[in-house]
Amino acid sequence: MLGLLLRLPTLASRSLWLDETYSAWFSALTLHQLWTDVPRYETHPPMYYSMLAGWRQLFGATEAALRSLSVLASVLTIAAVACAGRVLRSLPGGDVTALVAALFLAVNTGSIAYAQQARPYALETLFATLAILAAWSLLERLLAGRSAARDVLGPAAALAVSTGATLWMHDTGAIVALGIWAGLALTLLVHTRGQHGRQALVLAAAGLGAVAVFSPFLVRLAMQVSQVSATTFWVRAEPKDLVAAWYLVTGGSGSTLAGFGVLMLAGLALAWKRRRPQALFLVVVLLLPLALVLLISFLVKPIFIDRLFEWMTPPAMMAAAIGAVAALPARAWRVAAVVLVTGLSLKSTYWFYGMQREDWRGIVQAIERQARPGDLVVVVPNELSVPLAYYARDPAFPEVLVLPGPFPALGLRRQYVANLGAPRIAPEDIATLRASLAVHGRVWYIDRLADLYDVDDSVRREIAARHTLRSRTRNLGIVWSLYD
Repeated sequence: MLGLLLRLPTLASRSLWLDETYSAWFSALTLHQLWTDVPRYETHPPMYYSMLAGWRQLFGATEAALRSLSVLASVLTIAAVACAGRVLRSLPGGDVTALVAALFLAVNTGSIAYAQQARPYALETLFATLAILAAWSLLERLLAGRSAARDVLGPAAALAVSTGATLWMHDTGAIVALGIWAGLALTLLVHTRGQHGRQALVLAAAGLGAVAVFSPFLVRLAMQVSQVSATTFWVRAEPKDLVAAWYLVTGGSGSTLAGFGVLMLAGLALAWKRRRPQALFLVVVLLLPLALVLLISFLVKPIFIDRLFEWMTPPAMMAAAIGAVAALPARAWRVAAVVLVTGLSLKSTYWFYGMQREDWRGIVQAIERQARPGDLVVVVPNELSVPLAYYARDPAFPEVLVLPGPFPALGLRRQYVANLGAPRIAPEDIATLRASLAVHGRVWYIDRLADLYDVDDSVRREIAARHTLRSRTRNLGIVWSLYD
């Protein structure tokens, strides 16, 4: 209930940001389009959008309705963590640790943030959490020498299904799966003797089950990987990336990061002393996927975005809960630690709710209030046509010119950025712009990260050559300017 209450404020009052409007746009398409056309240019599997399409049929397409699927997934994740003590017999502290971990997750700022977004990260976190718990349960049975089919069938099947579901939520689910299987294999190799053949068969069967669940999309996944390789990405590998994921996982920086960091290290140290196999598995699951993405980002192609690691939050909260419940020597210290880190999380959440966000609703309303007949709205890049399609529904909204064309602009002979629906500006687009400027009066120019799509700033310069800048307003990375 606490987790639910903390995930409800601003659910309806806050504007969708760009990626959320993508979710609204995709989920309004037919299932045939989602599964045949969309994978040609979108870099995520279509399962989340398909689920959201069904969800909006039941609850509508308002901001709150679109986000409520993520709220449900996040609350179910809290419940799964709370029940972990009943599933994991080797969890230090048992039920108390699981309940404290659920409390930490309920107040975690990062978890709250992605529970309030119409994006797949909350669902990916739910399924990844179930997969990690199933893998831990399977590991306990194999460590105890129980490798018969009747002993491992339940957790192995749960692992296969939940991992397959994780893969369906996001392409980086493959890295999560790699961490889980690497953790299982390494732990069993180090801590068991004489049963590696049978154990390998069990892990292979669970892995094949996960692949089978995801198999309808394997061909498309290979195509999407090649797409990402062929496009320009907006991220840059920076030193701060080495710790950015931990800011998300712990729900803040400074004292919040330090408080959770101390508890996590203490929890892992205690687990290493008392339950070394399980501690090794947890360390591999937490660190290997993150390390792999960072290596790729720094050595091959920048791909690191901290939101990709929201799935790490539940197991990290379990490690912190072990530290709070079992690693501290006195009850008073344990209570104080729980109260302290919970308070720090609530403080971070309070600041989170006061942060500035992308406000497409406000931008559209501001233009509608000031618009005159004959105005023209020019947008770069073309993906900005997606939030305008969601919010600019008033017939009085000015005519919109999207360069080089409404999203997705497919098959053009030019560089694409992030996906194969958003190309860069080319000289022929300036000719189109020039023709539109000749028959319109004032111009509203909306751009977001325009330097990635319009390297020479040619669109703005063409508008400025014919009109005078009257106002310019910024909202995070969005700039909208009025030229008269």
